[in-house]
Amino acid sequence: MQYNLEQLGPTGFQDLAASLAVAEFGPNVQALGPGRDGGRDMVHTGRTVWTADDGAHADAWDGYTVFQVKHKHQLDAKPEDNASWLRSEVGRELERWASPTSGRDPVPDYMVIVSNVRLSPYPGSGGYDGLRSDIAAFINQFEDDSRDIDAAATNVRLKKLARLRKIRGWQFWDGNQVEKLLAAHASVRHSFPAFLTAADVFANLSQFTNNLPAAELEPALRSHARSALTSDGLIYFDEAGGSEGSGFPVHELATDLPITTPSGELHVSAIGYVLDRAEHMLKPRTTMHQRPRHMVVTGAPGNGKTTLSKFLVQVFRAAMLDGAASLSLDQKRVIDGTRAALSRLDRSLPHHRRWAMRIDLAEYAQEGGLITDSTLLRWIAQKVSARSNHGDIQPSLLKSWMTRWPWFLVLDGLDEVTEPHTRKRLIQQVTEFVDEAEADNCDTFVVLTTRPVGYTEQIAPNHFERVDLDYLRLDEALRYGSLAIRVRLGGDIERVERALRRLREAANDDSLKNLLRTPLQVLILTIIVEASGQLPPDRFSLFWSYYETIFRRERDKPGDFSYLLREHGTQIQQLHERIGFELQARSEIAQHSYATLTYPELREVAWSVLEDEGFRPAGKDADLLTRLLNAATHRLVLIAPRGNEGYGFDVRSLQELMAAMRLTNAEPETVHARLRQAAASPHWRNTWIFAVGRIFATPQGHQHAAVVQLINELDRSSPERLGNVVPVAPRLALEIVDDGMVRSMPKWRAKLVTHGLQVLQEPVPRDLLSIARILLRYADLSDDQTAEVSAGIRRALDGESVASRATALALQEQIPALAEEMSLGIRAKGLARVLKTPNAKLGRLPREPDWAAFDEEIHTAPVAPAVVAVIQEAADGLRNLLVGIPDDHAMEQLVEGLHTTESSEVLQTALQHVTEKSSVFVELRDHVLPTVNRQPIGDSLR
Repeated sequence: MQYNLEQLGPTGFQDLAASLAVAEFGPNVQALGPGRDGGRDMVHTGRTVWTADDGAHADAWDGYTVFQVKHKHQLDAKPEDNASWLRSEVGRELERWASPTSGRDPVPDYMVIVSNVRLSPYPGSGGYDGLRSDIAAFINQFEDDSRDIDAAATNVRLKKLARLRKIRGWQFWDGNQVEKLLAAHASVRHSFPAFLTAADVFANLSQFTNNLPAAELEPALRSHARSALTSDGLIYFDEAGGSEGSGFPVHELATDLPITTPSGELHVSAIGYVLDRAEHMLKPRTTMHQRPRHMVVTGAPGNGKTTLSKFLVQVFRAAMLDGAASLSLDQKRVIDGTRAALSRLDRSLPHHRRWAMRIDLAEYAQEGGLITDSTLLRWIAQKVSARSNHGDIQPSLLKSWMTRWPWFLVLDGLDEVTEPHTRKRLIQQVTEFVDEAEADNCDTFVVLTTRPVGYTEQIAPNHFERVDLDYLRLDEALRYGSLAIRVRLGGDIERVERALRRLREAANDDSLKNLLRTPLQVLILTIIVEASGQLPPDRFSLFWSYYETIFRRERDKPGDFSYLLREHGTQIQQLHERIGFELQARSEIAQHSYATLTYPELREVAWSVLEDEGFRPAGKDADLLTRLLNAATHRLVLIAPRGNEGYGFDVRSLQELMAAMRLTNAEPETVHARLRQAAASPHWRNTWIFAVGRIFATPQGHQHAAVVQLINELDRSSPERLGNVVPVAPRLALEIVDDGMVRSMPKWRAKLVTHGLQVLQEPVPRDLLSIARILLRYADLSDDQTAEVSAGIRRALDGESVASRATALALQEQIPALAEEMSLGIRAKGLARVLKTPNAKLGRLPREPDWAAFDEEIHTAPVAPAVVAVIQEAADGLRNLLVGIPDDHAMEQLVEGLHTTESSEVLQTALQHVTEKSSVFVELRDHVLPTVNRQPIGDSLR
């Protein structure tokens, strides 16, 4: 059987070559990867026995062997042209090995060239003999001294000759030999089905499914892939609330997003990083790619996680179906559009075709995926079966499919599953899935997405690496904004040009640049500029302007709906606010992770809004209630029907915006109490920032002062989350500043930055990179702001705490690369050179945890007798958790103890005896309190 080795691509072919080398010569073959370590794709040390075609031992090597892989992407029609290409490639390699300054040391004893190019064995003039003659001629030329012009030239020539003479033997695995090796090593052949089978995968399913019932499997898989290609690949940002409610194919708005990788690389291509990983064969017992093989992608609200995940899944579906005979015109258009989008991003359809699936984790949690006897694979089988008219696909059959064919699985939206027990069960299922995939030697690649705030579990670090989506650079934001404008406005050249002009003006306005950070914010800004609206300077005002823009557009259209908006805009806004808050509150509870309202629930909220405004929905205003509900069932500004699930918001940030509006519609004392309650919750963080943004957007100075005062007192007045021990206010202060809401308020801005810089007093935090970016953006704007940040860094360097000095130094280490990535000026770069105050005393070492003093505080606390047992149990649970003993009961004890002020204050006081040691503080900050802070609080905010 002939294999299409060109289809493998360079990454896949190198993986294949490495697998064949290991199969031939054993585990002593070490794969080094393309371009690493000076031309060594693989190395082998020791005895290497080569067998002739007739089975006799043809040669035996004993020494250091280097394998070099040469893959030609597209073979020419003439074999001699392909052979000429390979000979020139080998010539270039010989030049590098000959050079004493190339860094290629040590020179190997033996070399193996592996290529997909097929060489002719014809004696004398064939490809094999020609290649050997080229090598001999290249080496022999260094025997000739006729061109030596001086002693230096002679010295260089002799050094090159000496290096090349060290290579004692050569072997060539050409395309013909690779096919023979594949025939001989079935385990390798079966590990690369996506590379080596026909273009129409489903039509040729029987080639690689072995004993699987292809007749049962093929129709369901084909049906799912085709239907998902045209229905799952839609995004609804366009009017994210417009009356049309139609989505755009994700490939039309696909843009690459920058990430920071675990190795510290900044602003790497997210799409490229994922696709490069996916090009590897990832069977655990065969792959050359080391663990972790799976990925967690974190990104701030609106950073494009869901769009990225949808596009990547579409890419693999398009690659899987490309070349299939039975496709509709629309399906072919999606494949062509996906290919064009990839080309725009300097990529192509994957060579290593993976069967792709995307799971919305909020939907999965709500619709029964987490019941005790269920598994992630069982849920996937249900979703595939739902798209098929050919009967149900059993999980066991899907499992067999997974062992035989590569998979790409996206688990989108872990951050939307917030209830602690539900979240723990979900993470357990994800871990079980990847464990089982590894145990069964499956070529499976899992990508999980989440917001970074609240993601503290670091799921299965042996399986998952974390990459963080960065903010867009200005040029990237403009490129995406231009794309969004052209897609949305189509052929209306005049409107396109006007919107593009205003977008460029916004990019040149220092007060607006901070809004061009995420795809969602850029998209919203393009809609506002297209409508000729006034551009706002902060994120709350941007999103609220968006609501007003959409509202005005719908109001000004002719018809009954516009009359409803004109006459009852206040009630419609209140309906949005109440629904946003209700969905935000219920989505943190296990049963309601997927945020929608049923029709009866929507009717109840609308009834309540009208009744509170003095209308009579049960009497003379029943018609108004009906009209509101009729509008909502189609789309009411931002509220939209969501299939059979009910009604909600297409974009989560808009839901959080409306929840923030509801949160701040009360007396100042009530608003501040709500903000204090929600401050530490990762589920409410974006809503919290929107709420504070709304307060700062009002021209009332006393409210601004009250918010700054709230920040200053926030941790001192929050024993229920141990605020005195592990503060959250410094991070909130920095987020407020970075949001832009206090940009034109230097007095409050400076106070907030000073408070935010207290975060440098902690042991090195996990989110130090994002903290550094905020501080650098701030410092780069003026000399005064640079001085504020510089003073904060110096305070940390001078601090009595060893931890603060370590954190400040870690921050400074990141500054040069970050400043380069963010295109910042000399002000920001200079922060890397801030020194401690001369003669500042070195901080003492932290005291070891004094558990005896901790226990004494617990036992001698002057509390009511009814509270004594609660405190003791909470203290026991806390102690277990702080020494790293995972215990659900201990967490329940602690949560119970923090529910009452008396017991929480005692625990907070006792903790001061044990948390000076960094390891204990970090355990409390990074593992214990995140679970505490994830407890549902929605009811207390009503």
